[in-house]
Amino acid sequence: MEMVTLNSDLCCDALVIPANAVEKCLREANESQLKIYLYLLKYGTQNSTVSSIADYFNYSEQDVKRALRFWNGKCGTGKSSDGGNVVEFSAKPVYSKEKIEQFTDKPDVRQLLFVAEQYMGRPIKPDEISTILYIYDELGFGADLVEYLLEYCISNNKKSFRSIESVAVEWKDAGVGTLEDARKLTRHIPKEMKAVMEALGFPKDHQPVEAEVAYVRRWTERYGYGMDIIGEACARTVLATGKPSLRYANGILKGWHDAKVEKPEDIIALDEEFRRNNVKEASPAPSSAKGDKKKSSAGKFRNFKEREYDYDALMKDMM
Repeated sequence: MEMVTLNSDLCCDALVIPANAVEKCLREANESQLKIYLYLLKYGTQNSTVSSIADYFNYSEQDVKRALRFWNGKCGTGKSSDGGNVVEFSAKPVYSKEKIEQFTDKPDVRQLLFVAEQYMGRPIKPDEISTILYIYDELGFGADLVEYLLEYCISNNKKSFRSIESVAVEWKDAGVGTLEDARKLTRHIPKEMKAVMEALGFPKDHQPVEAEVAYVRRWTERYGYGMDIIGEACARTVLATGKPSLRYANGILKGWHDAKVEKPEDIIALDEEFRRNNVKEASPAPSSAKGDKKKSSAGKFRNFKEREYDYDALMKDMM
């Protein structure tokens, strides 16, 4: 029988690993995260700094901060028995009044703080200024990227600076370093996009491109239409063209918007008006007996009973 034993000489200086760290995090932690955590257990956190840990393992300081955020944030969601996080860590430095003044001497930082106040609709507090400076200075986000971050968070109802900082850290961990990176990561796709794709019959694995997203964004944001009206336009598009065409659907919806359509009942009224006008134009004009023969000859191709479609039923089936 094969036996496994522990060397007693290595068991004297023991490390106690909290149970919630074992249960919730060890399985998900990578090598560097595990090594840094064991380092903190052995040497403690009193004299440990990001730079000292980085030097010990020959890691970059960003790698160390990312590992510490893993234990603090990801595993901090699971509290230990005494209510604390696995690792208490904040990468945000404390900015003194003099340091803040040095930053605000920069034109792009002054403009950034002004934009932040415009977005928030109020003067921002000193601790909120520190958060912005942390994102700008420590995370290395340019002023244009920080401005986009503020716009993105506030438009998604994340108005606290704690939430804004969390999103900034997530972007940093995801490799976002430029405005273009952020736009690719957060490209806004209207919630109606999937329903439009299905209504038009796009393949399930179709990934909408920016031009297609722009159509749906125009219908929902500029025209203010919901899926009751958009879905009707999609159904008519498929019925008329036999293929998914956002451009054709856009033509229908633009026409309805120009005609002041606001609800499905307006579409019915518009259809009825269109039908009446067509009937009026198709009514035969009075003709002399002399022209009866010519009329009869010209109309010989219409000697059949025209089909009558129940468009309401067809639209219902299409939807």
